[in-house]
Amino acid sequence: MASEIKANKISPATGTAFTLGDSGDTFSSPSGATLDVNGTLDVTGATVSGLTTGKVLQFVVTQNHDPAVNIDNVTTYATMGSTFLVSITPSATSSKIILNYGSARAGADGASYELRIKIYRQIGGGGYSEIQSGLWQTTIKNTAYRPFHTQYVDSTHNTTSQIDYQLYMATSNNVSGSFADSSPSLRYISATEVGA
Repeated sequence: MASEIKANKISPATGTAFTLGDSGDTFSSPSGATLDVNGTLDVTGATVSGLTTGKVLQFVVTQNHDPAVNIDNVTTYATMGSTFLVSITPSATSSKIILNYGSARAGADGASYELRIKIYRQIGGGGYSEIQSGLWQTTIKNTAYRPFHTQYVDSTHNTTSQIDYQLYMATSNNVSGSFADSSPSLRYISATEVGA
């Protein structure tokens, strides 16, 4: 028998704990209703589904141990090759794509000039272009080869088509640069989609 209770407030008869229903019961909130929780929501032991905000929706990575990517006195940005290419198809236009990339060893030949790295983006096979025109996302100024890692968040893609992200690099003035090493060492680029 269906029934309805209308009340402005429900409080426990004793103590401070209130139990809603029994094990196996299902409580539904109709479409358009708002559940306002101004406090702590404890979901220990619960299975949470259907959330899209702030949720990791997918993760893709390209990693390998190919030989180094080297350039010498190249001031025009050039691709670092398919080993620094990752592709992802967002679930929503508002999702953020978190890019991580790095290498076990990276360095530039001199502290006066830089090895510069930019992220280029291609949407739906339409051709590569800089994500941020005129800005490089990474600068390496060191003669020593050291482990290297950095991150960039792409919140401007506005698409659900496949996105290809690829690293391009150049040098400032007459300097050489290397990503990875002359002997094979780990390098990687990953893309993580997070719901907005």
